[in-house]
Amino acid sequence: MKRTLKTLVIGASMAVGVSAIASNPAQATTFSFNNTSEIKTYTGGSDGQFITGDTTAAIKALTDKNASSNVELWHSTENPTSNVGFTATKGQYSATVTSVTAEDWKSFSSQWLGDLLENYTPFKSVWNGFSAATQLQVTSYFPSLGMGDPNIGGFQFDTNGGVELKLVGHLDVKSKLATTISMQVNNTWDAMKSKFPQQSLPTLSEVETLIPQVQTQLNAITGQITKLQSAVDAIPGQITTSSQAVNTINTEISLLQTALNEIPDTPANKTLRDTLKNQIAGLTLLKTKSLTNQIAGLTALKNTTLPDQISQLNTLKAKLPEISKLTSLKDILSLQDALNKYEGEIGASEIAKVVTGGKTYYAYSFKSTASGITASDDGVSYSAIYTWQTPGYVPSTSVPEPSVVLGILGVAGIVATQRKLKKVSG
Repeated sequence: MKRTLKTLVIGASMAVGVSAIASNPAQATTFSFNNTSEIKTYTGGSDGQFITGDTTAAIKALTDKNASSNVELWHSTENPTSNVGFTATKGQYSATVTSVTAEDWKSFSSQWLGDLLENYTPFKSVWNGFSAATQLQVTSYFPSLGMGDPNIGGFQFDTNGGVELKLVGHLDVKSKLATTISMQVNNTWDAMKSKFPQQSLPTLSEVETLIPQVQTQLNAITGQITKLQSAVDAIPGQITTSSQAVNTINTEISLLQTALNEIPDTPANKTLRDTLKNQIAGLTLLKTKSLTNQIAGLTALKNTTLPDQISQLNTLKAKLPEISKLTSLKDILSLQDALNKYEGEIGASEIAKVVTGGKTYYAYSFKSTASGITASDDGVSYSAIYTWQTPGYVPSTSVPEPSVVLGILGVAGIVATQRKLKKVSG
């Protein structure tokens, strides 16, 4: 009788435990994906497998508490052209997590750069020394860094709808940055090397020496062009003055000719008439030879000689490299030099776009922890985990699995029953 009673009480205790769990079920997070052909799942560890387009595998990777298993958003290239990802929903809360496009970079590049420089201060002075044109040029490189196709190793909501992502990446992206900068250095040099006698890329010190030399030559040529142009601009006034002199001479010749005509041609007037004739001849010569030649010469100078000289100087000027491009080359070489001299690791996660609670965030981090694994395909990737959370995120406390709770409740029921039975038997 005691054993039967004991069995019934234990069963009742376990039933109460199960009933308590059933009446308070855990609310699950559901996931939906867009463009599943661009979704690739890694099953985790150093010997994991890659699975494309499998949403079941993707959901498991996002929720299995194993950050090394992850979902790559836009796997075909490192530079997404559209926002591919998933929408997670839990009760009243929803969040969409996607890849990052070049258009997205326009929205947050300044924020990302500021955070990067705050985390790696040796590069801040280099950046601040850049010209505005170089800063704009380098910023335009950001979309090509290959950071917009994030690997998401974990997703979860907090109790208030806040979002936490685990981003899987590299412990040190220095070599990746070095490759990108080297490519940009070469592109910049290729665009201007035709203006140099040598075809090999100059060193930073050579460019720093070259800039003032080229600037001196440009200043000298510009000064000469300015003088010649001033001379060209002055010629119309000189031509006008000479033309006015011709008009004055014509008037004087007319007056002298009138006076000559009024003097009778007699032996007594011969000397006076000869004087007037000589004056008229001299003025006519001045008009037809000196002033006319002068006007012709000024016209040729204005229309041909000086413009040809200016053209030659402009051709010479065009053969010199542009100072702005030389400055950009110097700036990028300075960045490359700083990166080569930097001895520490440079941790930077890939970036995900997160839209939740009516706000858009760009999820990234410069603080990583070692994952303890590397990807099975290249033995390099996935060496680091970066954690990102929305502002005010409240980490959830550990909640036992239902089966564990059931076991605990069952044991508790058994213990309580045993105590009651002891009292009864007593």
